[in-house]
Amino acid sequence: MGRTKGSGAGSVYKRGDKWRGQIVVNGVRLSHTAEKKKDVLDWMAKVRSADNLPNITDYTVKEWTELYFEKWYKPRVTANTYSTTTNLVETHLYPVLGDCLLSELTTEKIQNAYPIMFDKKNTKAGGKYSDGTIKIFSAAFNKSLEYAQREGLIQKNPHTNVIIQKTGITKEVDAYTDAEYDKIVEYTKDKTNIDRVFYMLIATGMRVGECIALTWNDVDLDEGWININKTAINYNGHMIVQDRPKTEQSVRKIYISKNTVKFLRRLKESNIRKEGLLVFANTYGNLYHTSALRSRWIKVCAKLEIPYKNLHALRHSWATRALRKGVEVHTVSKMLGHKSIATTMDVYKTVFIEDKKKAAEIMNDVL
Repeated sequence: MGRTKGSGAGSVYKRGDKWRGQIVVNGVRLSHTAEKKKDVLDWMAKVRSADNLPNITDYTVKEWTELYFEKWYKPRVTANTYSTTTNLVETHLYPVLGDCLLSELTTEKIQNAYPIMFDKKNTKAGGKYSDGTIKIFSAAFNKSLEYAQREGLIQKNPHTNVIIQKTGITKEVDAYTDAEYDKIVEYTKDKTNIDRVFYMLIATGMRVGECIALTWNDVDLDEGWININKTAINYNGHMIVQDRPKTEQSVRKIYISKNTVKFLRRLKESNIRKEGLLVFANTYGNLYHTSALRSRWIKVCAKLEIPYKNLHALRHSWATRALRKGVEVHTVSKMLGHKSIATTMDVYKTVFIEDKKKAAEIMNDVL
């Protein structure tokens, strides 16, 4: 059935055996689903008469979270974070609790929903979701309900006392071995094409987006440091520069090795680049696309006869090597732009476990 409009604002249409209305309030698209068309029209009338938030109390979980993420969450986070979080919510929350009214949402309902929402991955490989993924989702869902309480839509946040059962599954750090690391460095250090990006990633531990967004006025070759203050992201298939990296801690100054300084000096001289222009640019002087980097990296791995790991593995390889060479975890954490040392220790805990085993072996020889 086609859509019908009322009073020149919003639209009403039938989806399946239910009616659905959509309307824009203060630049935010709201929606409401009901059994009867009249109920939807009544809801829209309330929305149109409201000054700010719709003066209604029968938001569904889906309707409220759509409003929350668009109006309050989106302006505070990066585009990548927004996309990742909302995809999790749409995939896991809406099919299970999306149609539940906020007024009827209880701690028990949420608690019982988690095992269903994250039962198993909807992929060919199957498997369980990691604790990290569930943590991202639960934090966002909980915050949306905090805002609902703040706006007077619910008396208390039903998510507060929910206990998230850990799956015990963590994402393993996928890093290259020392021999593979050396191969990558040796092959890429003198390159002037796209391969130079790979050298920079494994030599500094920068994120891919931070690296390809780097401009020459961010680099001080005399003092040997780089100022990381932006990142490049894939937005609807196009690479754009975002003026804020992943987190507040991602804005940082990192010091680079003498070999990396030499590498950048050669690069700057060979390309005769002016201050402010991209350090790593394609033949058109534009940002490298992540898909182009990925395709080239696959070929480089084949040429070097090393296993293909995603580009983030180059960052992991730098961090793993630094920790094993004795660089303090606090310093590594700052260089990586992690939120805290706890994050670094959690991500690279396998490295610390290996160190503990070595320590036990050393003490065994002593005793």
